[in-house]
Amino acid sequence: MIALYVHALAATGVVRNVRLLAADLSARGYSVQIVTALPGGEGVAGVPHHALLRHALPSRPLEKIVAAWRLGTWLRRMRPDLLISAGNHGHSTAWAGSLGVAGLKRVYRISNDIMRAMPGAPASGAAAWTRRAAAAVVARDAAHLVLVSPTLIETPAFARAASEGRVTVIPNGIDAAAARARVAGPPPHPWLAPGGDPVVLAIGRLSPQKNFGTLLQAFALLRARRPVRLIILGESRDRARDRLRAQAEALGMADDLAMPGVVTNVFPWLAHADAFVLPSWWEGSPNVLLEAMAVNVPCVASRSAGNAAQLLGEGRHGLLADPADPQALADALERQLDPATAVRPGNRVEAFSQQRVSQAWAYLIGRLYGEEAASSAAQ
Repeated sequence: MIALYVHALAATGVVRNVRLLAADLSARGYSVQIVTALPGGEGVAGVPHHALLRHALPSRPLEKIVAAWRLGTWLRRMRPDLLISAGNHGHSTAWAGSLGVAGLKRVYRISNDIMRAMPGAPASGAAAWTRRAAAAVVARDAAHLVLVSPTLIETPAFARAASEGRVTVIPNGIDAAAARARVAGPPPHPWLAPGGDPVVLAIGRLSPQKNFGTLLQAFALLRARRPVRLIILGESRDRARDRLRAQAEALGMADDLAMPGVVTNVFPWLAHADAFVLPSWWEGSPNVLLEAMAVNVPCVASRSAGNAAQLLGEGRHGLLADPADPQALADALERQLDPATAVRPGNRVEAFSQQRVSQAWAYLIGRLYGEEAASSAAQ
């Protein structure tokens, strides 16, 4: 049996990929269970979901501590062959909870950049040291590491695992045909109706990582040159929405900023937008950029946003910009809003199909099981 661990089935890219992996492995004949710390969320048809906690606790660290203890109990009772920790936020729980569980192979999927070395990026010394120390611990412990971007190979903590053949790069993928099928319908926002001012769309958690503060500065520069509006889709944490709104007021462009929150289907928003922007300081392999590419909207991405440069063919299928430079972001957006100069993704997304991701995971699982065990499990 294969256990897939994430902290919660929330609306994140990590969880999207967990669902896809669980569904694919189940379809291949493997016994799969999804394990989370918190209950709730959208699971996968035919795949059991076990929540370690009955409800949220007062703090995330406390949730992780209690979840680790209960995960150990669950693992000893269920005896899975593999434990796949699918995102960085769950690795400490998976590691601590599986200590001493005999015969269990642990796979850690490194879903986001750990080094975060881009000049100007938000940094906190203690947190950075903790991340790197944790990366070293899981790298030593792992039967295998799965990196979602080739840029993550440069992480020093992974060097030994790479030299020992315990590292595989599996970037995120997308079913482009399924994505395009979800575009149908009227414009989801009045600003996206035909005949209005052009709209730039950004999608992501309202967190420092996503660099929306710099985006607002860039948008103010762009708006001084031409009529344009900005929509940011994403959840708000720690009054982040209020801070962004206050910044927009100070820049004098609040009337042209909308933050509708989280939506269940981003594809109509992307398809009706005039340009998509991903200004993140860091990423792993950004699902949202693949989603934008699938509907052929002109894209601007930060050079440091994980494998964004690879996805966009080093600028041949979309523009790349310095996330610390509002002027560079504004210039790239202005070019992408002009039909005469816009660089669209075209069919570039086909190089990152979900089928290739599924095949890569199936090959890795087969290796970890051993050919005989993998063959019998998949029958």
